[in-house]
Amino acid sequence: MLKRIPVLNTAHYPIKVEGYVFMPFQEETIMIEENSWRFRNIRAMKMLRVGKINNDIWLRKNETKGYKFNMVYDTNSQHRGNAYMKAIGALAGPIIRHLPKAGFTYRPLPGWNLRFFSEMRINQQGKYLVGPQDIFMSHGIGDKNYWIAEHIAGYKHALVPGPAWEERIRNGGYKGEIHIVGYTKLDPLFNGEYIKNEYENPLVVWAPTHGYNHKHKGRSSYPQCLELIKEIPSCYMKKLALHPTSRLSNMNKQDVTMQELLDADIVIADAGSTLYEAWALGKPVIFPDWICKKDVLTHFQPGNLEYEIYDKGIGYHAKDMKHLVKLIDVALNRGMQDAEIEFIEKVFPQELRGKAGKKAAEVLMELEDAT
Repeated sequence: MLKRIPVLNTAHYPIKVEGYVFMPFQEETIMIEENSWRFRNIRAMKMLRVGKINNDIWLRKNETKGYKFNMVYDTNSQHRGNAYMKAIGALAGPIIRHLPKAGFTYRPLPGWNLRFFSEMRINQQGKYLVGPQDIFMSHGIGDKNYWIAEHIAGYKHALVPGPAWEERIRNGGYKGEIHIVGYTKLDPLFNGEYIKNEYENPLVVWAPTHGYNHKHKGRSSYPQCLELIKEIPSCYMKKLALHPTSRLSNMNKQDVTMQELLDADIVIADAGSTLYEAWALGKPVIFPDWICKKDVLTHFQPGNLEYEIYDKGIGYHAKDMKHLVKLIDVALNRGMQDAEIEFIEKVFPQELRGKAGKKAAEVLMELEDAT
C-alpha cells in the first residue's frame, strides 16, 4: 500500500536516490510502499530525514543565512574549544572583503562552501560530507601531508598558495581543478593594516607548531621551547607565539601570530605554517634540529616540503641550543639566503603577496558565474 512519507534533505547538496532528487534543506512528500526495497534504500541515505514529523523544527534550527559563499568553520565538534576559528577567520576575512553575499557558517550550507580541512579529516571527525560545490583551502600553509591528493579527492576545486602546492597535489593524482591564489592570511601584513612595533634590541620570536602526543612528536619544539627560550641571552627581546591549539595558548586567549611575525627580526620555527609565513615576510628562520629533524625525516617522505627543508638544510639549522644562540647573530647579519628566497617563491609567489584575498574571491565568483 502506498503511503505519504515526508523526506527532508539535511545535506547542503542534492541527493539522488531511487529516481528522486531531494533538494538541500527542503522537505518533499513522496508516495511509496514502506516495505519496498526502494524505501529501504531511501531510508539508508545518511543525510535524509525520512518519516520525521518535526522537520520544521530542524529547518528553524539550521536556517540558512542566504550567502552565496559560505566560509565554513567545521569546528563545533572537530576541535575542542574551536581552536581553529581565529585561524579560519584570518584566512577567510581577506576573501570576504571582495565577495558579495559571503559570510561565516558553522557548517556547509547550500551555495559555494570554502572549507579548510581535508576530506580525510572531515570524514574522520564525522563532519558533513564534502559536496560538489565545496572548495578546499587548507587551514595553514604548512605541509604536514594535509594537501596530498588522496586526502582531498572529493573536492572538485582546491585553492593553493603557489606552484609548489599545485605540483605536490597534481603529482599525487588529484583530478580536480587547482587554482593558485596565494596565502590570504598575510594580506593585512603586506597591505599595512598592522603597525610594526620597534624595539631597542632585536626581537626573536619562537613560534612552534602544535605538540604531538604520539610517535614522532618531535616534529614540534613545543613544549621544550617553554624552557629553552629562557636560554636566549637578554641582549635580545624574545617572545613565544604558541600554536592556537596549545593549552597555554588557549588559557591566555592568544590571537593568531600576525603581530609577532611582523615585529620579529628572527623566527624560530619547526614544522608548521609559521616557518613559511616568516620567510614570506622576509624573516630568517632558525630550526631546532636536535629536537625536530629526526622525527620530521622519519614521519614525512621525500616530496613533502617540510622533509625537503630539513633534508637539504634550507634556512638556519641548529644542532643544539648553544648553536641556536650563535645562529641568531649570524641570521641577523646575513638575513635570508638564496635557498630560502627561492623556496618560498615557489610556495607563495611574490606577485600574490597582499593580493591573495582578491585573487581567491575572483576564482569563487568565476565558479559561481559558470554555474
